[in-house]
Amino acid sequence: MKVQSQASIEIKASPERVFDFATAISTLPKVFKGYGVIPGIRSAEIVGGGEMREGVMRRVTNSDNSVIDEEIIQLTRPTKQSYKIVSGFKPPFSYLVRYGGGDWTLTPSNDSTIVTWKFYFELTSVLAYPLMALIMSAQFQKAQQSCLAEIKNYVENGL
Repeated sequence: MKVQSQASIEIKASPERVFDFATAISTLPKVFKGYGVIPGIRSAEIVGGGEMREGVMRRVTNSDNSVIDEEIIQLTRPTKQSYKIVSGFKPPFSYLVRYGGGDWTLTPSNDSTIVTWKFYFELTSVLAYPLMALIMSAQFQKAQQSCLAEIKNYVENGL
């Protein structure tokens, strides 16, 4: 069973510019601050080094000291990034969640780009659904929207 959330934002920049910023490994700690029980990102790296590309493992260290490994499933400049969280959930999330993943779609719109970020968790049990549905709607979706707002601020204001 899955729980899902989605956030979108319009950024006044080309899809290429937004994609390059949003997918850069150095961007994650700048823009994902977390919200409530959702930890922020403290650092990110490509396991073994190298560039972001399909098939690499991205290791994310969070503000709660959890270390999440994400496999980059699709990276198609400038329209798509998909990833799957393959390991690293700490209790109590590890009791509720098997894995998770995200899908970023960038769509041109006049002089702007619409960024849509869909995220899901695959649950360990149907019994986890009520709690995880609440966390997704009350906390994770807000963390997503905040992250997209940070990306917009950086890209539009040249920070």
